[in-house]
Amino acid sequence: MAARAPTTRLGFVVLLKTFQRLGYFVLSSQVPEPLIRHIAQSIGRNADLRNLNHYDHSEARRKHVGIIRRFLDVNPLTATGKSLLRNTFIDAALIKEDVADIINVGIEVLIRHRYELPAFDSLVRTARSARAEANQALYSRVQTAVGEEGAAFLDALFVVGDDPRRVSAWNDLKQDPARPTVYGMRDLLVRFKILTDLAGYNRALKTLPVVKISQWALEGNALDAASMADLVPARRYAITLAVIQQRLGVVKDDLCDIFCKQMNKVSRAAEAELQQYLDDNQGKTDEILRRYALLNTVLHSTESADNQLKIIRETVSSRPDLYEFSRLHIEFGGKNECRFMLKAFGQRRAELLRILSTLNFVSTSQDTSFERALALMLSQRRCRSEWITLKKGAESDLSLSDLSWVPDKWWKLITGDQQRKAPEQLSRRQFEVCVCTQMVRELKSGDLCVTGANVYSDYRDELVPLPECVETRDTYGQEVGLPLETNAFIDHVRDLLTTAAQKADDLYPDNLFFQIINGRPRLATLKKKPLPGGFKALDAAVGKKLNKLGLSLLDIMSDTTQWLHWNKHIGPLSGHKGKLKKSTRRKIITTFAYATGLGPMQTSRTIADISARQISFVDQRQVTTEKLEAATVDIINGYNKFQLPQYWGETKRAAADGTQWDLYENNLLSERHIRYGGYGGLAYYHVSDTYIALFSHFIPCGAWEAIYILDGLTQNKSDIQPEILHGDTQAQSAPVYGLAFLLGIKLMPRVRNWKDLKWFKATSDEIYQHIETLFSKETIDWALISCHLPDMLQVAQSIRAGRLSPSTILRKLGTASRKNKLYFAFRELGRVIRTLFLLEYIGDEELRRIIQAAQNKCEGFNQFTQWVHFGADKITNNVRDEQLKVIKYNHLVANLVIFHNCQTLTQALKELEAEGMILTPEILARFSPYRTHHINRFGLSEVKERHPPPANYDVKF
Repeated sequence: MAARAPTTRLGFVVLLKTFQRLGYFVLSSQVPEPLIRHIAQSIGRNADLRNLNHYDHSEARRKHVGIIRRFLDVNPLTATGKSLLRNTFIDAALIKEDVADIINVGIEVLIRHRYELPAFDSLVRTARSARAEANQALYSRVQTAVGEEGAAFLDALFVVGDDPRRVSAWNDLKQDPARPTVYGMRDLLVRFKILTDLAGYNRALKTLPVVKISQWALEGNALDAASMADLVPARRYAITLAVIQQRLGVVKDDLCDIFCKQMNKVSRAAEAELQQYLDDNQGKTDEILRRYALLNTVLHSTESADNQLKIIRETVSSRPDLYEFSRLHIEFGGKNECRFMLKAFGQRRAELLRILSTLNFVSTSQDTSFERALALMLSQRRCRSEWITLKKGAESDLSLSDLSWVPDKWWKLITGDQQRKAPEQLSRRQFEVCVCTQMVRELKSGDLCVTGANVYSDYRDELVPLPECVETRDTYGQEVGLPLETNAFIDHVRDLLTTAAQKADDLYPDNLFFQIINGRPRLATLKKKPLPGGFKALDAAVGKKLNKLGLSLLDIMSDTTQWLHWNKHIGPLSGHKGKLKKSTRRKIITTFAYATGLGPMQTSRTIADISARQISFVDQRQVTTEKLEAATVDIINGYNKFQLPQYWGETKRAAADGTQWDLYENNLLSERHIRYGGYGGLAYYHVSDTYIALFSHFIPCGAWEAIYILDGLTQNKSDIQPEILHGDTQAQSAPVYGLAFLLGIKLMPRVRNWKDLKWFKATSDEIYQHIETLFSKETIDWALISCHLPDMLQVAQSIRAGRLSPSTILRKLGTASRKNKLYFAFRELGRVIRTLFLLEYIGDEELRRIIQAAQNKCEGFNQFTQWVHFGADKITNNVRDEQLKVIKYNHLVANLVIFHNCQTLTQALKELEAEGMILTPEILARFSPYRTHHINRFGLSEVKERHPPPANYDVKF
C-alpha cells in the first residue's frame, strides 16, 4: 500500500470502501462519522477527522483515485460514457415512466461497461431530460398518426360551445356513472357511443408501451378542459387518446356492473312477488292440506266404496281454483321465482338488451353454447311473436346440447315441456329473461369475457406462460415451502391432513375446551385475562405525560413529516420537479383536509393563509392513490424500527376486516346492505398484529370480503410481510383457502358457523375414535387436484409475479360453473386446507385467543379511522377514484398518528422506567397506539413551526 501515514491510510480505505459501495468517489467529509469510526477500528487506526479533511485535498488522494480505478478495473465517465448513459436513458424512457426505474437501467449499463458512476443529482437530471426527449418523440408519433382532421376532431372536446350547462365534452367523458337505474343505463350507453366514436383514433396508441398510456391517462384525468387546451398540441392529443382508451375500458366494466345490478333487482323483485303470491294463497294451501287429510279420513272410514268415491269426487271438484293452483305448483314449482321475473324485466328490457348487443362477449372455454343462445335471443329481440321457432340447419336452430346451460326451473317456462328434450320452439320473452339471468353467472364466473374491458377481460391473458412457470417452479416451491411436483404435492397435503386429524383425535380426551355432545361439536367460551398488576397506575402516568404535550392533529403531521419525510412522495403527476411555494405546508394541509373529511372549503376557513383552490390543486395535480400508498409504506417501515410494537404482536400475523363508510346514493359503488344499513361502500383494511394498517381497499358493501382478503398481502410493499392472515366469517371460502395455501399464506379466520362447515378425511378408510362424527361422508377428490395442479400453480405464480391480483381470479372463483374446472380444483384443495385449520382451531386455546385479539385490533383500527375522519359523516365525492383517495388519505393520517403515538409512548415509558416504575413484557403488551385523548382535533388550526427531537428507534426496555 502506497499510503504510509496513519491518516492517509485511513483516508485510502474510506475512499476504497465507499467507492465499492456507491460506485463513485466522495469526500471524507460527506461520509457519516460512525462509518469512518467503524472503518478506523477495523484497520486498527484512530479516526482523526480533522486531518482526514486535509486528505480530501491532498495529492495522495488524487493518486489513490487512480490506484482504485486500476485495481477495480473502472474507467472515469468520459464523453463516450455520458453518451452511452444518455442513449440508455432514452431507450429506457420509451418503455418506463418512473425516473427511479430509468436510473436503475442506466446504472446497470454503466456497471456492465466498467464506468465510474456520476453523482446522483447528475443521474436524476440526465434521466429527466432523457424522459422528456423520449416522451416528446412519442407525442410527435401520436400527432402524426392523428393527422389534421383528427386533431380538429379532438380539439373540439375542449370547447364549451352552446351547451347550456357550460360544460365541455372533455368533462362529460370523464364522468363516473350515476346510480344503476334505468336512466343510468341510458346515460351510460350514450357515453359508450361517444367514447366509441372518439376511439377511432386510438390506433395511434397501438404500438406504444402500456406504462406510457397509463401515465398519460393519469395526467389527463387530473386536467380540466382549460388546462388541456394550454398543453402543446402533440402532448394534448397523446393524453386525450390515452384518457379515451382508459375511459372506454372503464365504461365497458360499468355496463357489465350495471347489467348485473339490474338483473339482481329483477331477481329480488321476483322473489318478493313470489313471497306475496305464497302469502296471498296461503288459505288455498291450508285448504288443500285440510282436504287431503279429509281424503285420508274417508278412505279409512266404514263407508262403502261408492260413497267414498262420491265424497272424494265432491271434495276434489268443488273448488276448481284449488285444482288450478295445484297444477301451476306442479308444473313450475311452488317456490320458483323465475315465473315472476318477466314483469320486472319488462321495465328495463330495452336497455338490458342494448347493453348485450353493444358489448362483444367471448367465451373463455371451448363451450360456446351460451354464445349461440345469446346470438339467437338478440336476433329475435325485435320480433313480436310469442314463440321462436327452431328450424334445423337455419340460424335459429339450437340443439339440446346448446341449451344444456338452462337451469331445470327455467325449462318448462321457455320450452313449454316438462321433460328435457330437443325443443321445437322457445317462449321468446321467457327466453330473454333466462338468457339475461344466465349472463350474470357467466360474467361473474369468468366463462364469458368482454373485449376491451378491464375487470371483465379474459384473465388468462395476464397469466405467466405455462412453460415459463415450469422453468421457475422449483424456485417458487422453495419460496412458499411446498413440494410442487404433482405426486409429491398430493402426498404432502394428504399427510398433513392425516397427521392433523390423528393429533386432534389423540388430544381429545385431554382437551378441556372442546367436546362433542350428541354429535354436535362445542367449544368453551374464552375467558378474558385480567390486567397485569401495575398496569393501571402506569397507564395513568403515561396519560399525564402525553396530555402535557398539547398536541393537535396538524402537530403530529408536522412532526412526522420531519421524521419520515412522507411528503416527498407528493408531487406533479408528470414526474417533473414541483414548483409549489411552501410546498411542505400545503401538502400537510391538503392531506389533513381530505383525511379528516373537512374538505378544502372548511379547511381554508380554519387555517389561515391558504385557499380552498390551493388545497384542491395539490389534490388533483399532485396526489394519486399510488403516491399515498408509497408514503404509507415509509410510515410502516419507520414504525417497524421501534421496539415497543414487538411487545404488541408478531409481524408475521395480520388481520383483515371492513367497515362501512356512508356515501350518497347517486353513484355506482354505493349500495345498501342489510349488514350495515344505509348507502355506502366498504373500507377494507389489512392490519398488522402490531396495530399498524398495511393496506386498504374500498369495495362495494355487497361484495364477499374473501375476494379481496389476499390482495392486501400481495400488494403490501412494506418491510412487514405477514405469513398468517386472520379474518372473520366473510373472509373465507374454500377456493380462498386453496389459493392462499399455494401462495404460502396461512389463512386462519374467526369463523362464526364453523360447526356447520364440512370436514374431510384424507381417505374414507380412516376411522377416528373420538372425532369421527366431525367428518363428512364425502371424500377429497385427489385426482381432481392432481389433474389441475399445474393450472392452479400457474395462477399462484402469476399472482406472485405481479401479473394478476388475487381478487381478479377469486372474483371468477366465487361462482360455481360447470365450465370452470379451476373453481372445483381450488375448492377441493381448499376443503383440505380448511379442515387442517379447523382441526388446529379446536385443539389450541392459545390460537383462538390470538385470532380473537388480531380481529379486535382490526376492529379497533376501523374505529380509529372514523375518529380521524371527524369532519363529515360520509364521503361527499361521487367519483370512485376520489372515494378511494379519501380512504388512502385517511389511512395515511391514521398511520401517522399511530407512529407518533408509538414514539411518544416509547419516550414516556422510558422516562417512567427511569423514575422507578416497573415495566414488564406483560404490562407493555397491554398498551395500544390507538390513543386519542391527548390529541386535539377541533377549533382553529395552524401548521406550527415545530422542531421535535429526532425519532429514537434505539430505545430498549
